[in-house]
Amino acid sequence: MSRPVMRRVVAAVSAAGVVALGLGVGGGVASAAQTSATVTTAQIKATKTLLGTGSVFPGEVVTYKTEFSVTSAIDAYLNKITDVHPAGFTYVPGSAKVSAASTSSVTPAVDDANNKVSVSNSASAWMLSKTVNRTVSFEVSYKVPDNAPAGTFDSGLTFDVNTWGSTQKFDPIGVTVDVKAQAATTTTLTVPPNATTGQAVDLTASVSPANTGGTVQFKDGGANIGAPANVVDGKAALSYAFAATGSHDITAVYSGVPGFAGSSSAPSTVTVSPPDASTSTVLSVATDAQAGTAVILSAAVTPAPSGGTVQFKDGNTPIGGPVILTDGTATLRFTFNLAGDHPITAVYSGAPGFTGSTSASTTVKVSDGSGTGGGNGSLTSIFGS
Repeated sequence: MSRPVMRRVVAAVSAAGVVALGLGVGGGVASAAQTSATVTTAQIKATKTLLGTGSVFPGEVVTYKTEFSVTSAIDAYLNKITDVHPAGFTYVPGSAKVSAASTSSVTPAVDDANNKVSVSNSASAWMLSKTVNRTVSFEVSYKVPDNAPAGTFDSGLTFDVNTWGSTQKFDPIGVTVDVKAQAATTTTLTVPPNATTGQAVDLTASVSPANTGGTVQFKDGGANIGAPANVVDGKAALSYAFAATGSHDITAVYSGVPGFAGSSSAPSTVTVSPPDASTSTVLSVATDAQAGTAVILSAAVTPAPSGGTVQFKDGNTPIGGPVILTDGTATLRFTFNLAGDHPITAVYSGAPGFTGSTSASTTVKVSDGSGTGGGNGSLTSIFGS
């Protein structure tokens, strides 16, 4: 469809542009949270608006919308619209939309180095008309940097008018966003001092002041441990099994959320050891004995650990005190004083690097003989014999 022939409007638009902020020709920087500004060329009016309250925290998203119209019966055509955002703000992919005859998402040209996001329609241009009620709007969103300082940040606008073959520039325009300071946080880490490879332990982080939101990334040195854990009521936890032995310096890094800054805990050391070796205890004792006559109770522990004791038992009753294990063996000389069946076991206590274990029960049948009387018997311990 052909366009009507337009008369060229002769105007030094950049000089004649008026910013409707009471700041004079050419625009200027407004006070905090100045969320809207209107600029006017000879016949094009552009109003840029910051949607929302104008106050945000680092990490939040802001959206600008600029609306174009003509102020006279003469139609105009826009080739290109450029939104100038505060330095460091980053374009939110998929947020750019242009509304002309219809609303559509567009793929903009993103120029981070110059803080610009542009959309173009050089093939047919966007029409502005009072006669057929045509306006154009451009909407775009940005993420505020997580480390943005508190303060007020201005923005700008440029657009190319096909009718004049010129670029109209209003930078800054006086539409500002107020970035609020975040509350400082403290992250405290709680971990066990010792752990065993392959056995899960709990890592817990407490964030103060307590809030819900954000995540904690636990780290072993500089390496992440698992996925980030959600913070609920100021707490985040991870169940983790270490695969390698040695000393591990663990930290907890809180991501922060809008309104609360991130923080890192002091490191805590977890000493990780290999799992204890399983042991087996075998009891050796004669199955027949005579009351009043000493017998030998012997226990052999394998693999032979260094350290630990063996407690011999008659049923659940200890026979004497624990016997020190020597070269994997513990021996006790014991005299039964009561006739009857005596279920004997040997219980190894365990030692660093070795688990405890209990022998199978062996029944000793004690017959009557001289020396019967009160008590279960008398004993003598023999080390290494």
